[in-house]
Amino acid sequence: MRKVPVISWLLFTLVILQACSGIKVSQDYEQGYDFSKLKTYAWKPNDNKEYGIVDNDLMDQRIRTAIENNLSARQYARIDSGKADFYISYHMSVEQIIHSSNVSGGITIGGSSSSRYGRIGIGTGGRVQTYDQGTLLIDVTDSSSNKLIWRGTSTQSVSEHSDPEKITQSVNETVEKTLLQFPPK
Repeated sequence: MRKVPVISWLLFTLVILQACSGIKVSQDYEQGYDFSKLKTYAWKPNDNKEYGIVDNDLMDQRIRTAIENNLSARQYARIDSGKADFYISYHMSVEQIIHSSNVSGGITIGGSSSSRYGRIGIGTGGRVQTYDQGTLLIDVTDSSSNKLIWRGTSTQSVSEHSDPEKITQSVNETVEKTLLQFPPK
């Protein structure tokens, strides 16, 4: 009967840890804009290198391909000449995040030949972690007014050392989760 509280505590801890990881997404958009009229897109002119990644053509191409594939799968047509309904662009940044916690905890479950035991420990003391956080912004701009009408934002922990397949998979997943919000409902 005592196993139930311990198992419940372990499941609760796993759910909390799972919720702390992954890609976080949000959106902002112009309220009242008629997104249903958007059918065609083009990449926003980038003569002054206003967006994208300047020093990493490999990552730039991965992000562009992921965006194009995602929009194409949702029936938006890319055009290279003529007037598109909207422009697409993106910005990416990586920054080092410092996270500190004054409280830590742990669970111990065990047993011996004569008894079973369990412990929950809570300790105090500073614990500092640093990690790299990547932020991807995807912008949709009205081509007639050149006004930003939608922005999708995603953030996640990133690994500096990964193989090309994992990087591509991560980019595809990030773009997909971000563009799931577009157009806003």
